[in-house]
Amino acid sequence: MSHWVVDGLETDLDRFHLGPVDLDIAPGRAVAVLGPSGAGKTTLLRTLAGFLPAERGRILRDGAEITDWLPEERALGYVPQGLGLFPHRTVARNIRYPLEVRDRPDADARTRELLDRFHLTPLADRYPSRLSGGEQQRVAIARALAAEPELIVWDEPWQALDVQARYELGLVFHQLRATERVPIVIVTHDPALAFSVADSFVVLRGGRVCGQYDAGELLRRPADPFVARFVGFDNVYDRAALEAAPRSNLRAWLLERSGPEGIAFSAPAPSSASDGASAWSGTVRSARPGPLGLTVEVAADDLLVTLRLPPPWSPPLPTFGESVPFGIEPLSLHPLGAPPRNGPVDP
Repeated sequence: MSHWVVDGLETDLDRFHLGPVDLDIAPGRAVAVLGPSGAGKTTLLRTLAGFLPAERGRILRDGAEITDWLPEERALGYVPQGLGLFPHRTVARNIRYPLEVRDRPDADARTRELLDRFHLTPLADRYPSRLSGGEQQRVAIARALAAEPELIVWDEPWQALDVQARYELGLVFHQLRATERVPIVIVTHDPALAFSVADSFVVLRGGRVCGQYDAGELLRRPADPFVARFVGFDNVYDRAALEAAPRSNLRAWLLERSGPEGIAFSAPAPSSASDGASAWSGTVRSARPGPLGLTVEVAADDLLVTLRLPPPWSPPLPTFGESVPFGIEPLSLHPLGAPPRNGPVDP
């Protein structure tokens, strides 16, 4: 499999500028591209695939520059949002299409192999409109593999899938990496699945790379409120919200400990503060049970704070309007905006 390097890549789309972007994508590795809407995630994938021209920088495949190559010359499988399946072609003929374009003599055998591998043989004669979302995703990845790509770029692979379909597609990704060693670049807003398949993470904001991380770094040093929410912090406050007037005691306390982008911390327990923790109280706005415990949202001064009471819990439970004490350990606070590691993530 190929080793891909993106070196100082920049491109312009209307009034939007992407870059510079640096990536190092080794064989068998998976990179997740994260960022809020409008960050440039899809623009990056389309530039890698050759559908948008690069204004500056280079794209290298095994050391050879392919920046100006046509999409069909790059040996790259691109799966867009919406998947791009041909509605007038059956499942089998969708998968067969890249083989037909290349006039492959083994097109029938390769199509049967991919149908069987992705459990699509019973659906071979159906049209995309008669498939579930998960089935359509399996057709899309089978069609991408039919072209024997050296890199797969996939825009929102889990979009609009139910829980079971997401789980099954996760298994497909693991199988793909274990058997094909095809490097993958994915855009996703699903943190659980991103962590399950990606080795490294690139965070985009406003078209610029604001951090490259492995999973541990992403959890320890989230770059901004978007990343903090993505990785699962329950309480995330940007700096502007903390600086707004009038400044309450809790906001002032958090602001003193925040980074340039704000602050994040996981849900503390609704109880008296332990040694070393700062004590606060809030008025219950909601309480809901879940696998991780009882999640309680309180209004503390003028901030909404999420608390969590781990199971098992016993009555009486916090109720709407009740005052609940809680403590925040200073060591649990994560300042946002600490400078990330520069340069591409090492394989």
